[in-house]
Amino acid sequence: MTNAGPPASLWLRGEDTKRGPRPAYTLEQLADTCVRIADDQGLRAVSMRGVAQELGTAAASLYRYVNGKDDLMALMADSVGAEYDYPPLTGNVRTDVLAIAVQSRAIHRRHPWLSQIQPTGLGPQSMRYLDQMVGALSPTGLSAPATMTGIALLTGWVTSFAAQESAGMSARSSANSGAEHIGALLAHGDYPHLAALYASTDISTPTTESAPTTESIDNNTAFEAGIDALLFGIAPNN
Repeated sequence: MTNAGPPASLWLRGEDTKRGPRPAYTLEQLADTCVRIADDQGLRAVSMRGVAQELGTAAASLYRYVNGKDDLMALMADSVGAEYDYPPLTGNVRTDVLAIAVQSRAIHRRHPWLSQIQPTGLGPQSMRYLDQMVGALSPTGLSAPATMTGIALLTGWVTSFAAQESAGMSARSSANSGAEHIGALLAHGDYPHLAALYASTDISTPTTESAPTTESIDNNTAFEAGIDALLFGIAPNN
């Protein structure tokens, strides 16, 4: 028996594979409904039945459009990609990558559930994002595998950072908490490199009376620092 493999991506199945009456809804309408539910009630509220109720139809009728909840998740993730406003590429790698990353962070903050979705396939909006990122990194001259790896790393940083923001964490509180813990441990062992770092101009020297304090840092600064660090690793000569 031949293994049919995983089902084709939602956007590759063709519009005439399912017989029956003419569809009453478009994929865009389904996506908008899912996004609205998730924004208002959270991702757990998105279900075939819940979407059907919002549309005023039966859950079974949705199988005319999608195979199940995984398809709904894919629709949602792709749909919010329409919120990007891609400026013309400048040829400056940092400028162009940051222009995309800043918008991606904002989209994740508007839709906190986005970081919880792992789409089963790329839709048209996701392809536009990927195309823009490839263009932003093209001046580096990286190979195709290195370019795609770089995009995955940058995208992962944005997703992770935005998820922490959604959870109420800030760069300043995280840095201060880490600094206090490290400072306390410095007094109980020989850690010359850490001690030298804390004695630098960036981090005050720890004392037994009080924990060290870090230089002023905010989420925007931390976010851009992460992008810069990744770009240095991805394309150090650019």
